Amino acid sequence: MSTPMNSTQFRVIVEPILNEHFDGVYDQRKDEYKQVFRTKPGIKRAYHEEPVLFGLGAAPQMGDGGPVTYKNGGVLFVKRYVFRQYGAAFALTKILVEDGDHINLGKIYSEQLGQAMVETEETATANVLNFAFNGSYLGGDGQPLCSASHPILGGTQSNLLTTPAALSQTSVESMLVQIRKAQDNDTKRVRITPQMLVVSPDNEFQAEVILKSALRTSNANNDINPVMSLKILPKGFQVITRLTSPTAWWINTDERMGLQMVTRRMAEKSMEGDFETDSMRYKVTSRWDASWTNFRTVWGTPGA
Repeated sequence: MSTPMNSTQFRVIVEPILNEHFDGVYDQRKDEYKQVFRTKPGIKRAYHEEPVLFGLGAAPQMGDGGPVTYKNGGVLFVKRYVFRQYGAAFALTKILVEDGDHINLGKIYSEQLGQAMVETEETATANVLNFAFNGSYLGGDGQPLCSASHPILGGTQSNLLTTPAALSQTSVESMLVQIRKAQDNDTKRVRITPQMLVVSPDNEFQAEVILKSALRTSNANNDINPVMSLKILPKGFQVITRLTSPTAWWINTDERMGLQMVTRRMAEKSMEGDFETDSMRYKVTSRWDASWTNFRTVWGTPGA
């Protein structure tokens, strides 16, 4: 049963002319997750599935007049996104509605509902990275997002920095080398292109120094900074303010089946009157899931 807000809660602003600005309504940072996560619609049922395939390895040499070698592809694993529903609501009493105060209050708290939904989206997507090294949060391949044991055909592959390290020019270069050596599920070398650094607010200024210094950082050598000169991270860096670790960091790539928000229904607003109390009720709900399919979407380290 909803508990509507009434005029006594707004005695200071319930006047012929309402003050639309009061403590509690703030501007928010906009769409951090959209810089890192791909948003796409899911299929119209309770869940969305994406199969990850293995294909054909390198072609063997053929003898003169010899037969061609047939190879088999298949499904390595299936990633399932389960659409969860999120929502929030508020109600205003009939007196507020009768006196016309619901118009401004409804506007203000509708903005608050929108902010609440944004906070849910930003927190849920950030948690995909917050739990990237946690063995209790597994992807479709049975491994956490950042792992040294992602299964591929005939072995495993890692998207962890080999030695955990704090964010520095040296550690960024080491991770970029690992990305350059990426393999597909059949152990063929593939072109996975680094796009941006992803950091918490604790590493924001260090990321700025690494990406924009013309010379090598943190030493007196007059060497160029190859990260900048090669423009190897064309999208720079993105700060995710809901990241909880002050030391963890990632490099995001152009892998399209990577970090994803798969949507079943984006935010829908609705309003109706309550028959028993004559109060007005306002609601917003959505259905989606945020996760990852292909681990090559990021290389990461918990830091040091």
